[in-house]
Amino acid sequence: MSIDNLLKALDDEYKAYSFYFSASEFGAPFTNLLEAEANHINAIIFHLNELGAQILANPYSFATPKSFEEAAVIALQNEQANVELYNTLVTNENDAQIIDTFYRLQAASYNNHIPSLQNALNLNQNNNLLEQLNQGKTLINETAIMVNKLKDGSLGQDELEGFLGKLNYSLVGGAIMGTFGVIIVNELLNKNKE
Repeated sequence: MSIDNLLKALDDEYKAYSFYFSASEFGAPFTNLLEAEANHINAIIFHLNELGAQILANPYSFATPKSFEEAAVIALQNEQANVELYNTLVTNENDAQIIDTFYRLQAASYNNHIPSLQNALNLNQNNNLLEQLNQGKTLINETAIMVNKLKDGSLGQDELEGFLGKLNYSLVGGAIMGTFGVIIVNELLNKNKE
């Protein structure tokens, strides 16, 4: 039973190592977790060697995730599955040293890996929000310039089209278009009064 449990653990740690290798181009925390998984693999191989078991090669290879966020979400799911796997392995194991190793590896996932990934994901999302806010501020400043040019009659069609081409035609784009529409109608009404 010990060898089967160790092989299941090794397979899961190989999977984690390969995934972190594929995500390592995003830097920390994936590079740190890659190193941790190598240590986990070595801990399991130690027990397999003591039992004279054959060590299987790592069968896993993953494509690089599309984004940091995708990598973090997948990694969190994998780490939570890892914690659950060790719950099962511990209940099916009799060797005290192997149980101790399983608990240490599980604790590393639960106490270190999952919080590290959650913190990195939160930081990444906060950075993305700040970037969007800065882009919105820049867009508002550009809009003010365009409105002033429209008011003084110096806004050319090419310049307006170029500005509108930058906009994401979402809520922000609709709001700005609405603002321009009100200004244009107001300008036409003022010219009709003259």
